[in-house]
Amino acid sequence: MVLQLLIMAGALGASSFGVGMLPLSYSFSKKHLERLSVLGTGLLLGAALGVIIPEGIEAAAHGLKEVPTQRIASCLITGFVLMLVIEQLVAPNAHSHSIEVEFDAELTDLETSQANGSHKAPSSSGENRQRAFALLLGLVIHGAADGIALGVANVQQDGISSALSFIVFLALILHKAPTSLAFTTSLLATSLPRPECKKYVAIFSSSTPLAAIFSYLVFTAFGGEQDGLAGMALLVSGGSFLYVATVLQPVSHHSPAPGDIMPSARVVLITIGMLVPLILSSLFEHSH
Repeated sequence: MVLQLLIMAGALGASSFGVGMLPLSYSFSKKHLERLSVLGTGLLLGAALGVIIPEGIEAAAHGLKEVPTQRIASCLITGFVLMLVIEQLVAPNAHSHSIEVEFDAELTDLETSQANGSHKAPSSSGENRQRAFALLLGLVIHGAADGIALGVANVQQDGISSALSFIVFLALILHKAPTSLAFTTSLLATSLPRPECKKYVAIFSSSTPLAAIFSYLVFTAFGGEQDGLAGMALLVSGGSFLYVATVLQPVSHHSPAPGDIMPSARVVLITIGMLVPLILSSLFEHSH
């Protein structure tokens, strides 16, 4: 399982960095990237509701006579509230008129930069770096939360399916592709020098793999196999996934602007994304 996790972490980090480098040389269609982003949102929802949470419930209840409903509910709420608190309170001025910590890169920056043919600079170099750092900070915290889910999914335990780690990996790699593209474009929109952009993208790309390896080592060291720690951690991760998919990247959007994908297409893509983890989990042989 350690080798499998290292391969997944390495592939996830390399793909995030590689995709993040593309806007430095090529222009991309916002509409196509938005489709990928919507599909990634569906995958996160499907992974959380169809795989992570059910697996976490089974692992948390493994060996017990009764299902620990209070523990399950507490873990789910903890994951959701943890992301809420981090997003809202990680910076004292998170919603003031000064620089704001952002937890997701917006695809609208792609359209803006391509339409202008250049990148709009903030009023000063200091404000430029502050905005770039705030965006990096939010995405690193977001990426670390994703990494915990991948790390815990690789912990060997009787109550956890062997397919879980692959499904979480698939959901994350498709979720991070449009985020990496939008992140680099957002950095360019602040007129941050390209070498600095590469450094920021490298830091963002390493956040999820490092968090995955760290969480795996922690839960293995504390004996998650014996006391159900891994199952509880999965439920916390499931709650954080739900926050990301429903709040940071909300399923429900306002009326589409010209060039945006239609609501019917959003519904289809999200539904397909939600069904993929469920179908994949049924195709794998479960270890329990």
